[in-house]
Amino acid sequence: MTPIMHKAVRSLSIVLALTLSHPVFAGLDVPYPSGVERLFTQQTENGTLRVPIGPWSQQSSVPHEKRSGTATVSTFELRATSITPAQVAAPIRQTLRDAEFQITLDCMSNECGGFDYRVNTPIVSPPNMYMNLRDFLSITGFKGSDRIINILISRIGERVYIQERRVDPSADAPVTHSKIKTIAQPTPTTNVSDQFTQTGAVTLEGLDFTSGSTNLGEGPFSILSELADYLRQNPNTKIVLVGHSDAVGGLEGNIAISKQRAEAVRQRLISKYGIQKSRITAEGIAFLSPRASNQTPEGREQNRRVEAVVLQ
Repeated sequence: MTPIMHKAVRSLSIVLALTLSHPVFAGLDVPYPSGVERLFTQQTENGTLRVPIGPWSQQSSVPHEKRSGTATVSTFELRATSITPAQVAAPIRQTLRDAEFQITLDCMSNECGGFDYRVNTPIVSPPNMYMNLRDFLSITGFKGSDRIINILISRIGERVYIQERRVDPSADAPVTHSKIKTIAQPTPTTNVSDQFTQTGAVTLEGLDFTSGSTNLGEGPFSILSELADYLRQNPNTKIVLVGHSDAVGGLEGNIAISKQRAEAVRQRLISKYGIQKSRITAEGIAFLSPRASNQTPEGREQNRRVEAVVLQ
């Protein structure tokens, strides 16, 4: 085989490996929840990546380190799930520690710097990666001077997106496997207090509005009782109720409807549960923040909802 043919075959082998398998550090399998699907993979031999090693600050923006070697960028998606970025990250963090990686960055959303972190950190473009500024986690670990990995996890609606950026020695190419290493999905967080702590927002599941109107049904609705208990236990907390709609009809009409439904929930919390009206506001954003496709009846049903968002 001529050198040119050998190089062509080797290049084709690399492409096939990336298409059919998930490359990992030799000796380091990154565990992801079962059901995860790869969206994108790009590998460059003798490449260089800038990897974040700390949160954003006014003094240093987002500090990065450059590492050279076999550079790999991959993204993954987990659909129809209620697990959080923190739950996805827990076994990953432990795997890095067990492999003797030094963790230099481990932060969530505002701790990372929120919007400022996003605009100063390399992110794969949609549709291969999406990032929710309210609900993401970033973790970076390195080992020696030639291995580094950053994993960014973000939740949007019922989907979790993961970006993995890493560099390993060119002389020690990543081992490839036919399947992504997965673990059983952790038990979803359903407690209102825990959800507020982790994401700052709770979807008020199970509400029933009279067909074709903005009137809230008689109930009882356990989620409202739980939300009221949380507000009583945290008397200084204020929330905004945000109404969402499907994409049937125009924007202005749906904004009005979604706000009226949020207001109906607000009035129920005030009249039935005795929550002070000054602690709750209501807004509507129509179909501008979907959590499912509006192309199916099931998706439209999921998009018609009210969320509670912590203000302070």
